[in-house]
Amino acid sequence: MSADASSPYAPLPDAPKGWGLKDALHGTKDDKGHVHCGKLDFPDQKSFNDFSSLQWGLGGTKEQLATLHYIETTGKTPLSEPVKSAPAGTSVDKLLDVSNKTPDNAGFYNLGTLRVKADEYQQFATLQKELCKKNPEALDTLYHMEHAPASEKPLTFRVTSDQDRNDRYDDKTNTISWNPNTSVRDKDSGGRVTPATAALHEETHWAQRGRVADTLERIPDAKYTSWSEKAVIDGSEKRDLALRGLPPRTSHDGDGLNVKGIDSVTPSLTVKQNGGEREVRAPFQQSGRIIEVDKKAGTVVMAVRGEGNAPEHRMEFKTEQLNFAAMGDNAARTNLLLEGAKYHKDTVSLQITNDGRVLYSDPAQEKRIHDNPQPGVEFPKPMQAIGAAPAAVPVGGGRDR
Repeated sequence: MSADASSPYAPLPDAPKGWGLKDALHGTKDDKGHVHCGKLDFPDQKSFNDFSSLQWGLGGTKEQLATLHYIETTGKTPLSEPVKSAPAGTSVDKLLDVSNKTPDNAGFYNLGTLRVKADEYQQFATLQKELCKKNPEALDTLYHMEHAPASEKPLTFRVTSDQDRNDRYDDKTNTISWNPNTSVRDKDSGGRVTPATAALHEETHWAQRGRVADTLERIPDAKYTSWSEKAVIDGSEKRDLALRGLPPRTSHDGDGLNVKGIDSVTPSLTVKQNGGEREVRAPFQQSGRIIEVDKKAGTVVMAVRGEGNAPEHRMEFKTEQLNFAAMGDNAARTNLLLEGAKYHKDTVSLQITNDGRVLYSDPAQEKRIHDNPQPGVEFPKPMQAIGAAPAAVPVGGGRDR
């Protein structure tokens, strides 16, 4: 049986004795131009050639041959099944217990072979409790993350608000990066992945690590990018979405949206324009005249100049994450800016930030404040905040994506 020593998956049967890469990469072309390696199908010669080149680069390891033989004879995707079960009596509370732990010199809690930044721990714990509440497979995965072989570099889990890059597992640094604010929308089916499911997706990539996963990563797929992504999307991700009452993705091609919570696919930021409404991902920026700011509803209405001779049209931003009440020391300055923003005739630039704040720059308003200073009101800098980020999510029970 072939398996990586660190793998939490059941081993694959060994390839037959004497069966090598030449056998694995022996393709036959049908009358439609498809190239077949057993039950492995490539749509054209180029796809097959790319696959062959990538596989030769791995050198024909025992795990590689076992993987290719399994796929070509069964048509099934390895590593798409659940990971091995955690020992009886394992609970999420025990795995997340840091009551007797203190952060190390780098500011990380060490949970066995898993490292989590102390100031990100609450969000991590909330995520794991949400996943394990609905999905026993998530508990098994968390157990394996904390009980990897001691010879391996510890796994680092980071919570990030970097919206310019997808959630991802970096096998070079053994690091998972996860954004709690973004969902993934499949361009093929329209299916959506919650931030929680997206985290499990990346955790599964970690669980897959090793030579079997290296082989899968080098099998191209038109819809899923690679068989490695196919194994996750058709495996743990699909099962978790089903438990949440959501349809599966049918491709690896998608875009990100800001959503209301880690178990949500409902957008937190929408823009209404010309009678239609669309969901957008922060950051988002638009120039125009600010017509109205509704702090209670969390909306900002702008008049945007049309292209060429096109007439001006209204655009309404709405973000569920907006929290105008939490303005702190900036309250006086913010209120002044808001009053100046209403029915303003000059063009301003408005921006929704990653964390749900609304910013705008207004040169004319800045000049008025500068010419008429008021006690306690500082001269505003460009892109001042007119809303504050939402409060951190408290710990409680119950994304490269």
